[in-house]
Formats: sequence, structure tokens, C-alpha cells
Amino acid sequence: MPTSLDMQVQVDAPRSEVFDLMADAQNERDWNPDVIEIERVGDGPLAPGAEWRARHKGMGAVRIRLDEYERPTRLAFSGTSDRMDMRFGFTFFGNGAGTQLHAVSELHPKGAMRLAGPLFAPMMKRTFAKRPAQLTAGVAAFRAKQHS
Repeated sequence: MPTSLDMQVQVDAPRSEVFDLMADAQNERDWNPDVIEIERVGDGPLAPGAEWRARHKGMGAVRIRLDEYERPTRLAFSGTSDRMDMRFGFTFFGNGAGTQLHAVSELHPKGAMRLAGPLFAPMMKRTFAKRPAQLTAGVAAFRAKQHS
């Protein structure tokens, strides 16, 4: 049974910067402490169809695909691993100097992970509660990379 989550968080950074940070999954290691490693697969523009190989704590190897890219308002990714298939959609709203981020996720556990399905929603809510500060720090790291 899939687990769905629909959340909104406020990020203290401009919408375009939050979008750019999140659009390239390789930047995820700058804001998501669960990322062990991530690398782009192939070349080409950052557009639907772009893919990354990653390893996340608790998930192992994950193949990530960019499914939707509408700068600076909408992103969607799908992820596949041996343990779970995932889909994440993000809508970005300017809110003064900050960003209101609407995140929708759908998790489809596989194998033994299906037994933990009821635990995913509370776990994801706790994880998403940390995202505003993590994304704000990620934007600062992203800015520093661009100016170095």
C-alpha cells in the first residue's frame, strides 16, 4: 500500500534559488543529510529525463529521474531502488523574500519494506519538518559554490 504525504514548508530564501538548488539532484547532498553520494548519469541539459545515481541512508542505491521541470514553479522526481519506488512533486511559491514550498510524495515500498509502510508517514513528517532549515543552508552552500 503506498504512503502519501502532502506538506507545505517555508524556506528563508528566494524562490528561484530554492528551485535551482532542488532542480539538480546532485545538489541534494548540500541540504539532505541522508545522501551518502550522488552523481549525474550522462550529459545533456537539466530537463525531464535527466538521471542521477545515488545512495541514501536507509535506502541504499537509488536511481533518480527528473520528470517535470518548469522553472521556477514546479519540479517532479521519481526514484527507484530495491526497497521502494518514490515520486516527489514540488511547487514553489514566492512569499516575500522567502519561498513557500508545497511537497507531495508517494512512496511504494517493496518486499520486506512493505511491513514498515505504516511508519513512513510519521517518519516523513519528522523529516520534512527539518527541511526548511536544511534547504536554507543548502541555498547558502549553493551560492558559495557559484561565487567561487
